[in-house]
Amino acid sequence: MLTLPEELMLLALDDNTGTVAQNAQGPLKAGLVSAALTELTLTGRLKVDGYGNVIAANAAPMGDDVLDDVLSRVGRAQPPRPTHAWLQHLANDLRDVEGRVRNRLVQRGILRQEESRKFFIIREVRFPTQNPGFEANVRSRLREVVINNAQPDERTMALIGLVKLTNLVETVFAYTEWQQARQRIDQLTNPQFAGWQYQAQGNGSGYNQQQPMGIGGMMSGMVPALMFSMMAQSMFWGMGGWMMPGMMMGGMGGFGAPQEDGMPMDESQMSEVNAEDGGFDFGGDFGGDF
Repeated sequence: MLTLPEELMLLALDDNTGTVAQNAQGPLKAGLVSAALTELTLTGRLKVDGYGNVIAANAAPMGDDVLDDVLSRVGRAQPPRPTHAWLQHLANDLRDVEGRVRNRLVQRGILRQEESRKFFIIREVRFPTQNPGFEANVRSRLREVVINNAQPDERTMALIGLVKLTNLVETVFAYTEWQQARQRIDQLTNPQFAGWQYQAQGNGSGYNQQQPMGIGGMMSGMVPALMFSMMAQSMFWGMGGWMMPGMMMGGMGGFGAPQEDGMPMDESQMSEVNAEDGGFDFGGDFGGDF
């Protein structure tokens, strides 16, 4: 079975050129980081505690260097850090995540690596499909849910959130399906549909909790599958999606990765940075205590 980072990479690579589709180049690293955190959560390696911090629940390696790298970092972090801090830290600090995921797909015989020289000087590397059946299965799962309105399972729901984050709708679906796909994906990733239990504020500026609830209530339904990708979506593109990047801070389209002593900031530190920078406040703007 493919991991979520592997599935996302297959979708992001243009089958004709063997390179990342232009529309996905900006947010792809953020997408792969979100995919890794989601994969580790769905497989029980990570969990979110009652304070909204990501902690290692099972330290057993998965045999994947990217996933095991992320799992090790979370396990070593003291004190534990919240979800948004890990998204920023890993997007900034995780070494060559795109190359590592591609190389794993090459090792598994799903992609092949081709090298050439442009003007006899510039080295170009491409990764065309070697075994198209894997990507075909991924696309089929997405089509059944997004186009044919099938009920999503947890992993497909997670992949849909990642497709939205990485701006891959135009790559995955045909031109005639773009509008339908966007509408369906917006519905599936809507907080109320996903079980996040929010209602619009009176001024329409976001979501408020309908009633006080702990992090356990927020994790109900499909939220574990969407938590990291939708949080990264808000940081990179803005709350509604399908927007221009750079809402929050400088650097990776909003992933400025504020750190202190080489580690992601905690909740209070992030709030101070966001207030000073005019960026996105997940506690206030998103309606949850992350």
